[in-house]
Amino acid sequence: MIYMTMILAILIIAYKKINGIKGFKIAKLKFEIELENEIIKTIVTLCGGDPGKAPHLFNSV
Repeated sequence: MIYMTMILAILIIAYKKINGIKGFKIAKLKFEIELENEIIKTIVTLCGGDPGKAPHLFNSV
C-alpha cells in the first residue's frame, strides 16, 4: 500500500510539472479525471465499441 501511494504521488507531481499547474489539489483532480476518461475509453474499445461515438462522456475537464 505504501509503494502504491508513493508511485501515485510521483505521478501526480510529474503531471503537475508537465502541465504547469501550481496547486496540488488541482493537479490531483485533473489527473484523476484524465485517468478515468482513459480507463473508460479503453474499456469501451476492448468491448468492441467506439469511444468517438460518445464524446459527451469525456468532456468533463
